[in-house]
Amino acid sequence: MVFAPISAMTFDASDPAATVAIGRLFAYLAMGVAATVLLYYGTIYVREVLAVEAGTEQWFLLIGIGAAIVYAAAGVSSLLLESEWIGRFVDGAILFFILFLALAIRAMYHEQPGADDRSRLLPAWADYVVVAGFIAAWWATFLVETSSSRLVVAVGWVVTSAWAVLYAVRAVRVHEGTTFAALTRHLLPAIVCVTAVVFVDLLATHLNGYGALADAAWLVGTTLVAAFLFDTAVAIRQQGGELERLYDWTTWREQSFDDRSVE
Repeated sequence: MVFAPISAMTFDASDPAATVAIGRLFAYLAMGVAATVLLYYGTIYVREVLAVEAGTEQWFLLIGIGAAIVYAAAGVSSLLLESEWIGRFVDGAILFFILFLALAIRAMYHEQPGADDRSRLLPAWADYVVVAGFIAAWWATFLVETSSSRLVVAVGWVVTSAWAVLYAVRAVRVHEGTTFAALTRHLLPAIVCVTAVVFVDLLATHLNGYGALADAAWLVGTTLVAAFLFDTAVAIRQQGGELERLYDWTTWREQSFDDRSVE
């Protein structure tokens, strides 16, 4: 999802390229702000809402959200500084955003109570092999043969997007009624939007005359991702509020079991 740099960020209503650039800038900023808010509430979710140990899942989730922040920062920098190598970080960041969210959802799917009854498609150590493989492949192509970095990212987009959607659906189905299911249900639309933008971008890369479609899909998709990330943060805050209301003295009732009356 790297676009040609715009030579000037000054707004000119008669210049469609400048208008698109301004739209990209605001979309990047919206996603960066939403991801930062989600990162804050994500730490609260792990620390105050979850009542189970979730060390591995926590780090996968927070790293994935952090990758979204890197994506937004790299995108803004690529627009303002017009640097091609920074633009390649945009592709890499969105790849690792999807990858680590998929790994977090997969880890929670398997490690929640009752997971022993479910067979694993891949062993637990495969998570680290996948992460190490993608990191090594991306940095190798970035530093040695930059022309191949696009291929690594494209393959990663397809594989990790399918992986993320698969485990998100399975996790919600298995853990229905839990806070984890609620969190995954709010994150799933963001993953789906990213996946849709990725596939439109890949198609537009290989088909001539669809640049405008790619721009439009990216602007709408990225804005929706930012909205869904912020919605996930709001959902986490609401879950924390529900726990707090359990101890809210203003809503407690004292009931006598002798006369079944409320005092």
